[in-house]
Amino acid sequence: MIPEKVKEHLDEYIHQEVYVQISIIMGKEKKTIKSAINKYLSSNHFKDFSDGKPYDHFIDGLRDKCLSKLINSPMRDKQTDDEIIIGLQKKLNELNKEELKDTYWEIETGNFLDGKQIRELEQERDQIVKKLNLKNNEVYEILIGFCKKYEELCVKKYPEAPLPLKILISTN
Repeated sequence: MIPEKVKEHLDEYIHQEVYVQISIIMGKEKKTIKSAINKYLSSNHFKDFSDGKPYDHFIDGLRDKCLSKLINSPMRDKQTDDEIIIGLQKKLNELNKEELKDTYWEIETGNFLDGKQIRELEQERDQIVKKLNLKNNEVYEILIGFCKKYEELCVKKYPEAPLPLKILISTN
């Protein structure tokens, strides 16, 4: 199972990407949310998104941080006060070579994932790609949902931040 912190981090990244793109369209063209989303559906950003590229980028970043790359690192036994490095050293020293080849470090959350969890991320990507290749009104609802979730997150994390789409206001 994908660690909750990793899932939240990836969701925040995806929701923010969509929200920002739709906000830019709405701001530039002084359109409604619906028309901004319809314009977004014909953008290169949406094409990349509906092909799963943000997920691919995230997954490729994880694969790039395979712990097997650090097997001979001098950092492995170096004294440090850095909590992040200490946690990484602990993981490097507790796993055998085979386990290190199947362990990946998600830097933003500090979580470690294995190959099975990466395959779960790939399945999640495939499910989103399927959903984003449906009829426009279904995709519209998915995108509105992403934007709403991003605004809910912003209200919690950044209460003073302006929310250009004002989806929470318009749906309450």
